[in-house]
Amino acid sequence: MADPQGNNYVVAVGLDGSESSWKALEEAIQQARLKEALLHVVSIQEAADASYSASEVLAVEKTSRAKLERAQLQAKERAKEQGVRVVTEIVDGSSALAMIDYVKTHRVDLLLVGDTGHSSIWGALIGTNVEKIVRHAHCSVLVVR
Repeated sequence: MADPQGNNYVVAVGLDGSESSWKALEEAIQQARLKEALLHVVSIQEAADASYSASEVLAVEKTSRAKLERAQLQAKERAKEQGVRVVTEIVDGSSALAMIDYVKTHRVDLLLVGDTGHSSIWGALIGTNVEKIVRHAHCSVLVVR
């Protein structure tokens, strides 16, 4: 997808505020610099657990969104310090599915994600978000440890 400056290469990174997602951001900034690419910093706002009351759901989602907004702002500042063109977005949905849809819709060439996941037993039962993204994303995926 061509961006406004005419560069066709698009790098994206998933940022949830975890240590591994910050590592992925640093690598994404380097990849974007090398490729003179536009960097998309994408955070996913997942719905709160349905077992909460309506007021608890609203409080949890508001707190979570505020955390993601702060992380997005820090990421944008970091990328700009490195001379990288950057856009940020918070998307509502399920982590893996929302990210897979985002990279397809925005014609991302390279997606970077942190290596976070469930325990090996939990991951074996349902698969981690990272595994789902690697299996189903249409673009190359770099998992950063």
